[in-house]
Amino acid sequence: MTERGGVGTAPARIERVGAKGWGRHRTIGAAVRAAGDGAVVSVAAGRYGESLILERTVRIIAEAGGQVEIAPAEGPALVVRGGTATVQGLRLVAQGRGRPAVAVTSGALSLEGCEVRGGFVEVTGRASATLRDCTVAGTVGAGVDVADSAQARLVGGAVHDVEGTGLVLRGGARVVLSGTAVREVSGAGLHLRDAASVELDRVELSHTATAALLVEGEASAVVRDSQFFDNDGDAVRASGSAQFAVGWWPDPLPARPLLDTPATGADEPGGIRLERCVFERTGGTAVSLAGPANADLRDCRIDTAADAGVIASGEVRLAMTGTHVVRTRSTGVALLGSAQARIEGGTVVDTGANGVYLAGEARAVLRDTTVRQTTYTAVHLGGTAIAGLADCVVADTSECGVRVTGGALVRVEGGRVERARQRGVTVEDTGDAHLRHVTISESEVGLRLDTPHRPLIEHCVISDIGQTGVEVAKGSGPTVRHTRISACGGAGVFVDAGAAPVVDGCEIERCGGTGVVVWTGADPSIRACTVTNCKKNGVYLGADAGGTVEDVDISATGYPALYVGAGAAPVLRRCHVHDVEEDLTLVEGATPTFDQCTSADVGTATMPAEDGGSRVRRVALGHAGDVGRPPARGGKPDPADADELPDLLAQLDRLVGLEKVKQDVGSLVKLMQMVRRRREAGLSPPPLSRHLVFAGNPGTGKTTVARLYGRILRALGMLGSGHLVEADRSTLVGEYVGHTAPKTQAAFRRALHGVLFIDEAYALVPDGNTMDFGHEAIATLVKLMEDHREEVVVIVAGYPSEMTRFVNTNPGLASRFSRTLTFDDYTTDELVSIVRHQAADHEYHLTPEAVESLRQYVDVADRGEGFGNGRFARGVFQRMTERHAARIADLAAPTTAQLTALEPEDLIDLTGAP
Repeated sequence: MTERGGVGTAPARIERVGAKGWGRHRTIGAAVRAAGDGAVVSVAAGRYGESLILERTVRIIAEAGGQVEIAPAEGPALVVRGGTATVQGLRLVAQGRGRPAVAVTSGALSLEGCEVRGGFVEVTGRASATLRDCTVAGTVGAGVDVADSAQARLVGGAVHDVEGTGLVLRGGARVVLSGTAVREVSGAGLHLRDAASVELDRVELSHTATAALLVEGEASAVVRDSQFFDNDGDAVRASGSAQFAVGWWPDPLPARPLLDTPATGADEPGGIRLERCVFERTGGTAVSLAGPANADLRDCRIDTAADAGVIASGEVRLAMTGTHVVRTRSTGVALLGSAQARIEGGTVVDTGANGVYLAGEARAVLRDTTVRQTTYTAVHLGGTAIAGLADCVVADTSECGVRVTGGALVRVEGGRVERARQRGVTVEDTGDAHLRHVTISESEVGLRLDTPHRPLIEHCVISDIGQTGVEVAKGSGPTVRHTRISACGGAGVFVDAGAAPVVDGCEIERCGGTGVVVWTGADPSIRACTVTNCKKNGVYLGADAGGTVEDVDISATGYPALYVGAGAAPVLRRCHVHDVEEDLTLVEGATPTFDQCTSADVGTATMPAEDGGSRVRRVALGHAGDVGRPPARGGKPDPADADELPDLLAQLDRLVGLEKVKQDVGSLVKLMQMVRRRREAGLSPPPLSRHLVFAGNPGTGKTTVARLYGRILRALGMLGSGHLVEADRSTLVGEYVGHTAPKTQAAFRRALHGVLFIDEAYALVPDGNTMDFGHEAIATLVKLMEDHREEVVVIVAGYPSEMTRFVNTNPGLASRFSRTLTFDDYTTDELVSIVRHQAADHEYHLTPEAVESLRQYVDVADRGEGFGNGRFARGVFQRMTERHAARIADLAAPTTAQLTALEPEDLIDLTGAP
C-alpha cells in the first residue's frame, strides 16, 4: 500500500508500527527515522513509552481498533522541531504535571482527533500548530501555551479541567479558536499578554474561576458568536494600551447641535471586539475594562451578572452597539476616571443599582438607548462627567431618571424620561444640563434644578407628575422656555427662595395646585406664558417676592388667578386674566406694580384698571401656593375631602394582610375625628402626636400605607394637602460642615401640609458613630417638627430592631414618636394573594394548578434577613409573565385563554427544577 507524498513526488511508503510484534517497527520513533519526507506512519493500538521527536514532514495515524497512547517516563510525549507533521487519533500523555505534553518549537504541527492529558500544548518561536477536534485536559499551569511569534488554531474540541489557565498567549502570539469549548478552569479561560492576539468564533467559555477572557498589555481579541456563562469571576477583563479605531469623536462631547459623532473608522489591530456574544450568569462583572484599553461590543447580550454589566475605568474607549444588559446585581454600565463610551441602540434593564453611572472625568454619548427598571437612579453623573443622550428612553426607576451631581454636565436631545419614583431629572451641586425636546412624565417630581449654573430647558413636555412639574431650588437661575407643563398633582413650577429663573413661552395647565409658585425672596422672570385650569392660583407670589411677570395669560383657576403676598414687590406687565371667579388676592403690605394688565369674564374683579391708576388691596383668605392646600378655617375639611374618607379607608382595608396596621390606623382615625369634634364644640383636644414609626421588613407596604395616611389626614382636615415626600439619608445629610441643615430644611419644606416619609431612618445615625452629620439632621428635624407641628406629619421607617435604636438616639425623637405601627411579614397565603392581585391587574390569571405550585414555591423560599415580601411577590409575577411570553411565542395563533393563563410551567426557572 502506498500513498502520494505530494504533487509530482513518488508514492510514499507506509511505515507500520506495532508495540507487540505487529508491523515493521517496534517504536514510532524508529518508523519516523526510517521514513522519508511525506511518509505515513501507521501505529497499532498500544501504549508507547517514548518521547516522540519530529523534525521532518510526516503523517502519523492511529490504526482503527484501539487506543494509541504515547506516554514517556519523562519529557513531552511529542516534540516538533521542524517540517510539517500531522498526528491523528493519538493520546499524548505527560507524566510530569505542569510540563508540556506537546512542544512545537519550529515547523508546523496538525493534531487531529487527539487527546492531550497530564501536560499542556506549548508552541514557541515561529512555529505553528493546529488542533482539530482535540481535547486538552487534566493539566497544571496551562492547557495551551503559545509564545513569541508562534501561531495556533483550535477547531472544535475542548480545553478543560485545568488547574491554572486554559490558554496563555504571550509575546506576539497569534491564536484562532473556532467552535472550541474552554471550561472548568481554576484560573482564566484565556490569558493574553504583551502583543498577543486571539480570534474566537463560536467559542464556549464557562466555569472559569478568575476571568474567562483576560487581556493585558497591548494584546487584542476579536470574539464572535461566542458564549460566556457560569464563570465565577469576570467574563472579560482587559487592561493595557491596545486600541481599535471605533469612530471616536474628536472632542470629549460634540458641540451643539448635540451629539453629532463621526462615522465608525476602519478597524485596526488591538483592543477587544465582541460581536453577537452572550454573557450569562457571570459571578463578577461581565466586561471589566481598565485603561488604557479599547473595547467594541456589537449586538451582545449580558444577562444576570453578580456585579456590574460593564465597567470601564481609566483611559478606556468603549463602543456598545445594539448591546443589551439585563439583570445585573449592581450597575448596568459604569464609566469611571477618564473613560469614554458611545452606546447606541441597546438596553440596560433590571439593575440592582444604577443603570448607567458616570464619575470622575468620564464622557459618554447614548443614542437610541433604553435604560429602565433600575434600583437606583437610571442615569447618574458625578464628578466632572459629561454625557449626551439622544432619543433615549429612561423609565421605571426607584429613584431619579437622570441625576447630575458634582460638576457634571448632561445634554439630552429628544427621548423620554418616565415613571421615576422620585424625580424625572434632577441637577444638583454645581452640575449643569441642557434638555431639548425631552418628554418627562409619570414621575413624583418632573424636574428639579438645584445648581448655581444656568441649565437650559427648551421645547420639552413635562406631564402627569405626582407633585411639582419643575422645582427651582434656592440660588438657581435656569432658563425654561417653550415647554409644556401639565397634569401635575401640585404646582406646575415652584421657584424657591432666592432663585431667579427665566420661564419663557411656557404652557402650564391642569395642575392640582398652583400654576407658578414664587416663594419668599425669589426673583424670577416669567414671560409670554399661559396658565390655565389650575385648582389653586394661577401665579402665587409669596411674601417679599420680586421679579417680573409679563405677557402672561391666566384662566380657569380654582383660587384667585393672582396672589401677591405681604412685602412682595413684583412687576406685572401686560398680564391678562379671564374666565375665573376672582382675579386677584392682594395681601396688606404688598407693593406690586401693574402695567397694562387686564381682566375679563371675572366673577370678582379686583385688579387695577387698565390705566394702572388704582391699587385695590384686600386681606387674603389663606390661599396658598404649591405647598398644599391648608385646612379650611376652623380646621374643617372641605366637603369633597370628607366624602373621600370612606373610600380611603376602604382602600386601606383592601390591602393584603397588615391586619394589625389597619386596626392601628382605624384607632387613629377615630381619635382624630373625636379631636375635631371637640374643637368644633369649643373644647380643648386631648394630647395627640400624629408622627409615627413604621417598623417592618422590606416590601411590607410601609410606603403605601404612609401615602394613604397622608390622604386620610387631609380628608379629616388635619393636613392641607396630604401629599407624600419621600426622603432618606442622602436627601437629608450633607457631605461637609454646614450642608446638612439646609438639605434637611429643604426636604421638610417640600413636605409642608403633607407627610415626610423617611425610609431606613436608622441610617441617619450609624451605630457607634457619634460624629456623623446625621445627628445634625435629626436635631434639625426635631426643631422643625416642633415649629410646624400642625403642618407636617413625619413618619420614620425601617427594620424593627434598628428603629428602636434610632428613636433612642435623641431625647426629642422619643417624645415625638410615641406610637409605632408594626408591619408583619406576609404569610404564604398573603404572598400568593399579592401575586394573584398583580395578575388580575394586568389581565392574567393563575390556573388552580399554578396557584398550588406557587404556594409550594413560596413555602420553601428563603425568608431570611432582607426578604422582599411584597417586592418578592411582584418579582415572582414579573418573571412568570416572562416565562409565559417565551412559552406562548412559539404558538402560531394563541387563544385569549392561552394569552392570559399562567401555568405551573411558568414557575420552572423560579424553583430551579421542573
